[in-house]
Amino acid sequence: MTHTKLNRQKLLNLLAFFLLILAAVLFCVALLFQDPTFLAHYDDIMGRLAEFEYKVATIPYKGLVILVILLIYLSKAFLPLPISAICVIAGMAFQTPYAILINIVGFSLLSAIKYFWGKHLGGGIVHKFLVKNEGVRRVMNADMKANTVLLLAFRLVPSFPINTISQVYGAMQFDFKKYLLLSVLGFLPKLISYSFIGRNVYDPFSMAFILPIVILLLLSGLSVFGINAMIEFYSEKSKSKDSNKK
Repeated sequence: MTHTKLNRQKLLNLLAFFLLILAAVLFCVALLFQDPTFLAHYDDIMGRLAEFEYKVATIPYKGLVILVILLIYLSKAFLPLPISAICVIAGMAFQTPYAILINIVGFSLLSAIKYFWGKHLGGGIVHKFLVKNEGVRRVMNADMKANTVLLLAFRLVPSFPINTISQVYGAMQFDFKKYLLLSVLGFLPKLISYSFIGRNVYDPFSMAFILPIVILLLLSGLSVFGINAMIEFYSEKSKSKDSNKK
């Protein structure tokens, strides 16, 4: 049995296991909604959420709320704050189009700060770790197109820290305007999804709340596959060039 076949079998088994777990969770949720006691608690929770939504919607100083949200974004440059929570807060306080715009501005400010941080102070420990990995190093040393696609992929995958990637690209002296545009484009699906989640957090069992989460998971999974494929491609391409030189 070849190594490729083993990997494929593991992937299919993992996918099957995930689907079975998801089916079991959905079945349990369906059973819960048949229980009168659970329904009574659910109605109580929904009533409290509706009351909270009204209080948020009637906040008089919207400009001050925007300023606070942007300050939280700036604070994330120095504190380990989850950006998903910041995006959700904006979605809770404002209509979705406005929340998306506020999140784009906040994310752009954060990305710019960490980029110039990396440009002047270096990429830090993570940058050193990345270049030690042969596959990643070959991609980062490849042409500009490779780093462009890699940046988009990094922004799509939640597990890659925003600040770290920003700092690394600053240390690489990557063109700032192109970096900022690609960062926003790559992170935009998450900004939109988080904004929708925040807007619909008052009804957590609705499709409008659940669907953005599903989209985030789908994009994340595809991005991981894309990064792996690109690292493998440029690694093999670089090895081929090295062998042709010898």
